[in-house]
Amino acid sequence: MNNNRIQRQGTMFIFSAPSGCGKSTVIKEILKEIDDIELSVSVTTRGMRAGEVDGKDYYFISEEEFKKLVENKALYEYVDSDFGPKYGTPKAKVDELLSMGKDVILDLDYPGVQQLRKLAGDRVKAISFIPPSVKILRERLEGRGTDSAEVIEKRMSMAEKRIKEAKFYDYVVINDDLDRAVMEVKAIIEATRLECKNLCGLNEFINKVLGVK
Repeated sequence: MNNNRIQRQGTMFIFSAPSGCGKSTVIKEILKEIDDIELSVSVTTRGMRAGEVDGKDYYFISEEEFKKLVENKALYEYVDSDFGPKYGTPKAKVDELLSMGKDVILDLDYPGVQQLRKLAGDRVKAISFIPPSVKILRERLEGRGTDSAEVIEKRMSMAEKRIKEAKFYDYVVINDDLDRAVMEVKAIIEATRLECKNLCGLNEFINKVLGVK
């Protein structure tokens, strides 16, 4: 550890965006460019798909295991649906990383933001990514060539809801240029790391600077 740095606690950074807004690309760049930050791995009850790795893409668990995690309040947030797979963010791993002074990225929608704010308060920073216009977002979705017209319409309908929710976040990043979006997110992360409330070794460091034993 660099003795000229102040010991700090980590922060949970929530990244939210409509489909096609480039959020996943921004996350990949942030993980490459910033040290001491990791992507949270969620638990899920859905089956493992070809090419996926347990513990890297998701922690694949049974319905009974998921139920126990909920009962034991071992999840920071979760989606418990009777009509599809269940998903959740395990507390233990996230807390371990935070206590080590590492930041954690969580890829969640607004309901997850609300759940985390209730449990973790100011240890959470929520960032909403929005496109410069819905017209450009539609062009991006159509340009991918991976979705049917019906699916695109559903994504566009959901995108309008996601964009309206942006005002409830701590930060809004307009992703019209990848390099600029990454730069802005890096600035948010670096500024958060310097907030006094996150510097748990501040008093000791001040005493060291002053030569107080």
